[in-house]
Amino acid sequence: MTITLQDVAMILGVHIDGPALVGHAVVGVGRHVVYQDPFDHRITSKFCMGQAHAQTCIPLRWLRWTFWRDSYLDLNDVDFWRHVRAYILFILGCHLLPDTSGSEIHLQYLTIMEDLAVFSAYSLGGAILAHLYRELREATRPSRANIAGCIHLLQIWAWEHLHVGRPLLRVPFTVEFHGLSVGFMYEIILFNQFF
Repeated sequence: MTITLQDVAMILGVHIDGPALVGHAVVGVGRHVVYQDPFDHRITSKFCMGQAHAQTCIPLRWLRWTFWRDSYLDLNDVDFWRHVRAYILFILGCHLLPDTSGSEIHLQYLTIMEDLAVFSAYSLGGAILAHLYRELREATRPSRANIAGCIHLLQIWAWEHLHVGRPLLRVPFTVEFHGLSVGFMYEIILFNQFF
């Protein structure tokens, strides 16, 4: 029994069909031109925070502080799509493909997101599952004290298959799940239990 691509599609509601999500391995100084264009910022020069990954990762707090707005109605098309890319990077870094720091996202995803129409065709579910498997393998090392990856995928999958420690599924009203992921069911139940 293991997490499959079908589980990823059912729990998270992401695409599992399409080309594999594979980024460029070369990052850093030689790729400044690519990384400067999508956000109209010279990205790695904006935040030298003493991190080891300062040349290859974007801090998620920088994305949030720079691109969060109350309203996006006043933006022109170019700025609007920059904000969309920043939001997608933020979701990838926080929830779908987080690293062990939980506070940054690798620059390799910017080159993949140059054309959002092409990006939407990729198998994001395959990348999420591969990343989770790799992080689970890395977490077994004795020197490793934490885990990364899409942990809420692992948690909801465990609730669905192991029935140990999961919340009771007592929904007091009918919920239509057409087009929604299985994880949405637990969100409603947990929300109703606490509020």
